[in-house]
Amino acid sequence: MRPSWNGHLRLSLVSCPIGLVPATTEVERIKLNQLNPATGNRISLQPVDSETGEKVDRSEIVKGYKLEGDQYVILEPAELKELQVESSRILDLETFVDRASVDPLYIDAPYYIYPEKTGLEAYRVIAEAMAKEKKAAVGRIVMSSREHPVLVEPLGAGLIMFLLRSADEVRSAEYDFPEVKIDPKMVEIAGTIMERQEGRFEPAQFVDRYQEALRELIKAKAAGQGLAKAKAPVMQSNVVDLMDALRRSLAPGKPGAEKSRGEKPAADKPVAEKGAAKAKRPAKADKRQAALLLPIKGTKATPEAPATAKRRRA
Repeated sequence: MRPSWNGHLRLSLVSCPIGLVPATTEVERIKLNQLNPATGNRISLQPVDSETGEKVDRSEIVKGYKLEGDQYVILEPAELKELQVESSRILDLETFVDRASVDPLYIDAPYYIYPEKTGLEAYRVIAEAMAKEKKAAVGRIVMSSREHPVLVEPLGAGLIMFLLRSADEVRSAEYDFPEVKIDPKMVEIAGTIMERQEGRFEPAQFVDRYQEALRELIKAKAAGQGLAKAKAPVMQSNVVDLMDALRRSLAPGKPGAEKSRGEKPAADKPVAEKGAAKAKRPAKADKRQAALLLPIKGTKATPEAPATAKRRRA
């Protein structure tokens, strides 16, 4: 693949020629064109003067910075070219940090760093040293007419670079929650659901369902067929009873429907040994007249009623 940037990777006085190749692509994404429905031809977006409406040739367009009102500072291409700094062709590794110390909010587009043949040895030395020290490097690079902070870290036997957002591009979180006492039982149930749905991150499982539906629609219309409308899933917009919703999430057939934390599954409960006598149910009391319950010879005597026992003692 052709590199999108060529230059040098530099560590102090050691440098090697490299090329950067984007690690992500959108080539498989469907891109739609704007058409004139009357003719079926594509719409051409021609730059025009916002006041006069006259067309302007792209080669004549210059860049400018807007001041107050409708005043602009015009910047000529030659003036902008003179602003290029040294790092326009140098990927400089300046500071080495623990990878975990880099806030994910700052991480942007990834690029594979490939060495040129003449710099392979220096490249491998830098990559292996970073892997051995378990460090990532923070540096800077100029791409697309602007300087970016970057993060470089080992990836297999090679290196990968991430463009980093600058501090003024990242907003601070402004969570302002009211004082609400959370039921520990609800937190426990939510944790149980998460445990039951625990798994591994598998990128291949994530499919853009909109792109898939769009591709099916294009295929069907290209074949002169219609496409049945899929019913949108009905979502409950307002959960009235959070505890009830959490408990129903553990119901049979739902993800995480197993036993709650702390409750032993059936297999863990003690089971009676084979051959153990079953507990007998207590005999029902005989409601017949107690005085007529006399023992019969050859049979087990029925317990005498108190009145009968008194008469015999008499």
